[in-house]
Order: sequence, then C-alpha cells, then structure tokens
Amino acid sequence: MMTSGSGPVRDPFPMMPAELDDQKRALRRAMRQTLDAMSGEDRRTGSVAACARLGSLEAFRHASTVMIYLPLAAEVDTTSLALRAFQAGITVCAPRVNWSRRDMEAVEISSIDDRIFEADDHGVRSPVGGRPVVPTQIDLVVVPGLAFDVQGHRLGRGGGFYDRFLSRLRRGAVTAGLAFDGQIVDHVPAGPLDAAVDWVVTDRRLCATRPSASPS
Repeated sequence: MMTSGSGPVRDPFPMMPAELDDQKRALRRAMRQTLDAMSGEDRRTGSVAACARLGSLEAFRHASTVMIYLPLAAEVDTTSLALRAFQAGITVCAPRVNWSRRDMEAVEISSIDDRIFEADDHGVRSPVGGRPVVPTQIDLVVVPGLAFDVQGHRLGRGGGFYDRFLSRLRRGAVTAGLAFDGQIVDHVPAGPLDAAVDWVVTDRRLCATRPSASPS
C-alpha cells in the first residue's frame, strides 16, 4: 500500500489471487530444487546449527510449552531442539493432521522415538496417541516452511494448515520459522490469510521480524 501526506492510499494495481498463486508455485519449485541439491551432511550440520540458534531465544528458554514440527526429509530436523526441550523440562507437542478437515491439532509428546508416530499417505508423521494441547496453552510454535523472508513472511506447502492453527494462539505467543539459510529469499508473496512469524531462524542467522523482539 502506498502512502501520502493525508494517509494511506489504496494500491491501484493490487496483486490478483491468480498472480499470487503463480508466484507461490514458482517459488515452491525453486525452493524444492534448492533443498534437493543439499547433501545429507549439509542438512545434518545445518539442522543442528539452526536448532541451537532457536534454542538461544528467550522465548524458548522461558517457555512452558513448545510446539515443534515433525520434519519431512528435506526440512530442518528438529530432533536436537526437542531433546533440549525435554532436558529443560519444557512440555513438547507436535501437530496431528486431519486431512479430511484440512486442520491440525497439537498433541503432547514425551519422546522422539519413531514408534510413537505414524506416517500418513502424504508422508507426514503424526503422534499416534497423546494428550491434545489447546493452542492457547502454547508459548512458542516452531514453524516449517519452504521459504521465508526477513520480514517474517512464510511460504508453506499450500494446505494452509499452519495459517489456520496460528490464528488460534493466545496473544503473546511467539512463532519462529525454522529453515536452512538457502531458504531465505528477498520477498515471499503473501496474501491476507498468510500468517507471518515473529522470528526467522536458520543455521546462519537469527532475524527478529517485529521491533519488540530480542534474542535474550
């Protein structure tokens, strides 16, 4: 939106939904190529470094309940972050996806043992059992994505699951996008329903996307 001396002026050429979708699809293709080009060793070392940076956040260290994601093969592995949370006595939950409702809920986990998870037809792992955690009880949500920009805009995989879930968090809850540094782009195309994150964390940087945020 443009501004003038008398206040905001509506953009006469707003991005149309079809154009927005085209830009998202193109960026998703590019990011998948970037992730596919990474070696297994780069993923392992990058995952540990990114999780260590996220673990340094005050929002993580002071949290009572943290929601992590269960990574797909190409995503930052959250194992070391989950172990750090368990050791600190933080309650850890993970998403359980309901594809028919196109929604997800948070479920408490006490281990990262593969035996307590099951993979669905989409390759997404979810806890088999566990106590549901209402969104308003969560202090920090670790959010995956295909791409982020330093303003906190996020490109997901197109289902809108996290956008809907994050809208149910309590005021004051913190969201942190976790990614490899190669997933950071100059601009992520975003619409009005696309939820931004408070932090963008990678193996090489820690970006606060709101003025009041601080790492410690």
